[in-house]
Amino acid sequence: MEKSKEKKSVFTSPLLSSKIKKSGVSLFPEAALGYLLGPLLALISNGVVNIWLIQYWDKVLRLKEWNPLFETLRPIISSIIIIIGNLFVGKLREKKPTLAGKARPFILLGMPLIALALLVLFLVPLPVGAGGTTSGLLASIVIAIGYNLYYALAWPIYYTSHSALVNLSTRDGGKRGLLSTCIRAAQLGASGVAGRAGGILVDFIGLLPKYVIPGVEQSFSSKSDALAYAAKSGIAADTISEVISPSQANSKWTLLRIIRIVCLVIGCLLEYYFTRERITEENIKSASKGSEQNTGKGASRAQQRKICIHDRYWWLIMVFFFLYQFGGQRKNNDRSFYSQARSSGTTLSSIINTVGAIPTALGRLIVWPLANKFSKSKSIVGGSIVAVLGSLISLICLVPSVSTSEAAVETLAVTSFCVKALGSAPARYVSLALLANVLDHQEALYGKRTDGFTRAVYGSIMVARSGICNGIIAGRNAVTPLENQKLIHTILGFLVDGGCYLIIAIRFLARNVEKFTKLDNQTIVNNQKELCLKEGKEWITPEERAKKEDEENNKKMEEGRIAQLKADCEKKHLDFNTENAKFLTEKAKKDELALKKKEAADRKKKQTEEKKKQKFDSLPQEKKDKILAKKAREEKRTEEEFSALVLKAKNSGLSA
Repeated sequence: MEKSKEKKSVFTSPLLSSKIKKSGVSLFPEAALGYLLGPLLALISNGVVNIWLIQYWDKVLRLKEWNPLFETLRPIISSIIIIIGNLFVGKLREKKPTLAGKARPFILLGMPLIALALLVLFLVPLPVGAGGTTSGLLASIVIAIGYNLYYALAWPIYYTSHSALVNLSTRDGGKRGLLSTCIRAAQLGASGVAGRAGGILVDFIGLLPKYVIPGVEQSFSSKSDALAYAAKSGIAADTISEVISPSQANSKWTLLRIIRIVCLVIGCLLEYYFTRERITEENIKSASKGSEQNTGKGASRAQQRKICIHDRYWWLIMVFFFLYQFGGQRKNNDRSFYSQARSSGTTLSSIINTVGAIPTALGRLIVWPLANKFSKSKSIVGGSIVAVLGSLISLICLVPSVSTSEAAVETLAVTSFCVKALGSAPARYVSLALLANVLDHQEALYGKRTDGFTRAVYGSIMVARSGICNGIIAGRNAVTPLENQKLIHTILGFLVDGGCYLIIAIRFLARNVEKFTKLDNQTIVNNQKELCLKEGKEWITPEERAKKEDEENNKKMEEGRIAQLKADCEKKHLDFNTENAKFLTEKAKKDELALKKKEAADRKKKQTEEKKKQKFDSLPQEKKDKILAKKAREEKRTEEEFSALVLKAKNSGLSA
């Protein structure tokens, strides 16, 4: 009965089935297409929204001039709607999963909704207050509809599914690290592309209004700013020239809308087809008929909520995500407005983005070696301390002799951003893998996963911080004179997130969920085995299941290859045996090369282990005894703590 239903599911049909057949995660095509290129293209649209939406409303629509109260209150009030929307989306995902997954199908569902929301967001009729003919009320209604459609429904459906893929892809910590790095690199790359490409289009196409004053190098994106500068400098107002009007700028966003939607569609399709939820499949296949896991429902929403509330490690990771995302959002938004406030304008923004990409790229290379050596949590602590130091550099801008120098302030701004970009790298690249550790820990303790509720909360954090930050910045800009915005953006844009990183460092010093990883994995497998044997089924280990799956997949691929080759040979009038021999010869060469690479890697690993052993053996016996005793105490303490957590979970009444 269950199998029949799964076959009838549209998401498990041949047309919509995953292209990933291997039991293990591979760099290509899974990581490269499903977790890097696909998300990169899909997230470009959101990067444009995060970076340029406020600029569009502020400079083109001129919201702060005709409706400052609406601009301030809208995102804050919408945050309530957004949180409700995310919780609804999370509940929607509690439906029974198929072998296609719990998250992947929603990527396709979110794609048309995001496209529609993007059209509305940047298709606001120009109000009278901005030089148009539309009433401010109508413009406000369109803005409210577009904003809430995007952040409360469309984006949560996609993003919470997107962010859950690493958690559900595999239990292999190393492979999770690879996928987490790829997906974070995609997110960062999308933001960078949106910022740099948007900056180029602003100047090249004219997406923002432009006013110039003869003899003044600086251009202005609003007439009021130009008039204020002219009055302060004693320049006649009638000398101001309107190069690009708000109406002209508003009409030129069409090209950007088309580019964003095309990237979105291609990206979502790649992300859907080249990902696979192995943990979802594992829980369905390993559980017996009639069990809670086999029904696919898992824990109810109420159970998930109670489990998360009782889990201190879950709170740790959620607080971390809020602080990291809130600080980062403020930094990015303030950077954009800060650059506009400086005489160098978009040039400074491009410099910050370009130069900042260097430490970010460097971080991508060093983060995982450090995380593997010292743990993910310790790498986040170390990186956060570096980010705090980067924020402290901003304080130099408050020195009177420095604040009056445009070049000095801008140099410090770029330096501060680069140091913080390097320090934030661990948090950026390992956070999703760390979240996966937390969810596995819950599964080990309670026999249930909380992916649905966790994704809903995570999604609420992601979108709510945008609304809160945008509202704060918009309200502040509405009441802050242009001449004072330079200092304000300098301090807040490059300092506030430093406080967030300081709290992150303090919190992670006290908690480390990774110490339970080995015990968690053992417990999960033992629970699956116990459940299987209890129902009288044959137990197959995950390793055996993966091996059998790969063998079956390889057999099917070989059969498909032979059938396709026979068809091609018949069509082209070629000899099948000759062509097949050519293929097998080439395949043998590739297999031999792959074997040599594996053997070289194994030798290197063995040599490293031997060096460690030799180094340890060379130590005095007394010191070796101390090291071994310390390790034994730590392992015993971890086991005792884990046993206490298991007992606590059983007593809570929430465990399976």
